[in-house]
Amino acid sequence: MSRVPDVSAVVAGLLQVVEEQQKSSGTISPEVLRSLSLVHSHSLTNALDLIDGNKVTKVVSTSGRWVYQVIGSSGTPYVCFPHSIFCQCPAFKFSVLKKRESVICKHVLAARLATAMGVTEEKVWNPEDSTMTMAISLLMTVQ
Repeated sequence: MSRVPDVSAVVAGLLQVVEEQQKSSGTISPEVLRSLSLVHSHSLTNALDLIDGNKVTKVVSTSGRWVYQVIGSSGTPYVCFPHSIFCQCPAFKFSVLKKRESVICKHVLAARLATAMGVTEEKVWNPEDSTMTMAISLLMTVQ
C-alpha cells in the first residue's frame, strides 16, 4: 500500500527548498515555483505580490514572541501565527475551511515564503501602536 504525503508536509518541503535556493543562489528555480503553483494555484501569485509590496512584517515582542502581520490587498492587516495555517481573512474561512479549495490563504503563504526567502521586515511590538491588532496585543502580553 503506497502512502500519499500530507499536503502540509509537501508545502513544508517546498518552503525548505525555497530557503536553500535563496541562500545558495539568491533565486528560486522555475521548477520550485511551478511546484508551489500546483499546490497553491492563484494564491501563489497573490502571495508574491504581497511580498513584493513589502506587506509582510514579523512583529517581535521584547520577550521574543513573534507573529506575522500581513497587510492584505485591501489594506486590512491580518495576523498569522508562525506555526499555524489560521488567518483572520475571509478567504481562509471560505476557501480553506468551508470549500477546502486551498491549503492556506495568500497571507499565510506570503508570510511563510517571505521568511523562507529572507525578506521579512522585522518590527518590535509597541503596545501604543494603534495599527497593531488585538491578536498581536493578546499574544505579546500573555505571560
